[in-house]
Amino acid sequence: MSVAARNNVQLLGNLLSDKTIICAHGFGTDQRAWLEVVAAFTDEYKVVLFDYVGANDKTVPFFTRWKYKHLHAYASDILDIIEELGLQNITFIGHSAGGMSGALAAIAEPDWFSRLVLLNASPCYLNQDGYVGGFSTTVLDELFAQMETNFHAWASGFAPMVMANPDRPHLANAFSSTLSAMRPDVALAIAKVIFYSDHRLDIGQLSHPTLLIQAQEDVAVPHEVGYFLEKHIPHSTLIFLDTQGHLPHISDASQVIRAIKPFLK
Repeated sequence: MSVAARNNVQLLGNLLSDKTIICAHGFGTDQRAWLEVVAAFTDEYKVVLFDYVGANDKTVPFFTRWKYKHLHAYASDILDIIEELGLQNITFIGHSAGGMSGALAAIAEPDWFSRLVLLNASPCYLNQDGYVGGFSTTVLDELFAQMETNFHAWASGFAPMVMANPDRPHLANAFSSTLSAMRPDVALAIAKVIFYSDHRLDIGQLSHPTLLIQAQEDVAVPHEVGYFLEKHIPHSTLIFLDTQGHLPHISDASQVIRAIKPFLK
């Protein structure tokens, strides 16, 4: 099985460049979420886009519960892509759980990466003693029950809450569309892996310069998570964008681009 086929890998930009950007999407989206952002970097960088297994109909045939039962499996897929394409000098840009999977990949093979950008990422979504993750077990149980009972109704309500920006309803509609395109049982399985994950003890091993970008208002990732990451990732810088919602690379791509460009220089 080709890794490129499994993850629907696409190459854009300056294919002769020795500098590579890999962009990883989060739950409920696919690689198309990055198109507006990466357009700002295609002159100088080789850009790799891919879909996580289970994200859409192209990748869901490769999904198995026994393999994709933790984020390390998605990190392993990232390393497979890098190895198959022979990539080096990698800047990894990842959103949400896609960002945390990239962090795990960089911890496993640090020499393959040069820097990371983690956008609205979280090492743990569940509130714990002394830690604010944003969700209680009761809220997560209700969320999973709704997904299991009527997935498409849940998606139509979840999308505008997470996207925010109610003055631009087309954004939530687009997110609802990609979310609803997931196979319901696979979406539920992936959501449980993400929301029950806890990588707070892992992130201290991340040795690369890391830019942490957080939205000012994000129902999924509170400010406390950003401060936690900044404290525990040794070479990290935290910035907050004046944006709403969990997907600023879609709702406010220009702000995300302006935040990333100085970091790459």
